[in-house]
Amino acid sequence: MTTITYRDKVMASDSRAYTGGSTPIGWKQKIHRTKDGGLLGVSTTIPGLSEAFVAWAQKDFDPEFEPNVSDHPTLSALYVDPNGQVFYWGDSMLKVGPIEAEYFAIGSGEHYALGAMAMGAPAMVAVQIAKQFDVWTDGEIQNLSLEP
Repeated sequence: MTTITYRDKVMASDSRAYTGGSTPIGWKQKIHRTKDGGLLGVSTTIPGLSEAFVAWAQKDFDPEFEPNVSDHPTLSALYVDPNGQVFYWGDSMLKVGPIEAEYFAIGSGEHYALGAMAMGAPAMVAVQIAKQFDVWTDGEIQNLSLEP
């Protein structure tokens, strides 16, 4: 229930928060700078899981602090380390990567954002386009640069 994109050292996202279903409840931060200087974006329909995932990332993804979730969490996450390597989590607490690609998108608006980036749109514009077509993507567009 979000759109998070990454391209050219910029991560962007919408800011609409949901109850885990279809009820909007306000606004929230979906992309974060980790203590090592990396970027992390998390999308999930499980309330509280994104916050737990961010806390886990701040502990260097130490298995001892991995969030306790079901065997099949509804989760998508992108982590870009300080060197620009991209890692992905998809409905699992197991990461994939590093992954090589020109751009990335996760969340309910990912298809719209990927199409926009395939046509050359930067990360923030791709989220703006997803907002036009994905009913779950809304609010102020947030962005973080890998190089602060």
